Amino acid sequence: MEIIITKGKNRNTLTCKRKDGTRTSTNLGPDIPNHDIAHYVIEKQFQLTNGFYGKVQSGMSIQDLSDKEVIKSLDSETWLSEIMARNLQSIGSGASKTENFTELVLWEAQNMNGVKVPDINPSDVKHMKSAFEQLCAKWESIPENGILKLIF
Repeated sequence: MEIIITKGKNRNTLTCKRKDGTRTSTNLGPDIPNHDIAHYVIEKQFQLTNGFYGKVQSGMSIQDLSDKEVIKSLDSETWLSEIMARNLQSIGSGASKTENFTELVLWEAQNMNGVKVPDINPSDVKHMKSAFEQLCAKWESIPENGILKLIF
């Protein structure tokens, strides 16, 4: 699946193009799409097939994944992806430290039934942080109407 993030003047757009040619797209607003980039990094690193992008790849629309009723029914791997993306984003912004990533993920997951956290070693976290920072820097360098394309 191709993940295409298009930089607009006041709005950014996330488009996912599946191998069968179908697409889903949404307006991200004016901010850096770093949460979407964090999902990409996490889901690739841990091969999560039922995270946000895995759900989109399997046919769900981005709008489906924003619906409150659908959100309530999402499985534990989708929630794990969300927890991990949120915490990677927090590390990237400097709100938390790299060495606290695993502890924060475990703490958040314990309050959600069925969410099993995989083994996370410090080198995984450093690798994810580096990949996240590189993709965010690449995004920053893209001109208006330019795209960041990722393959999932």
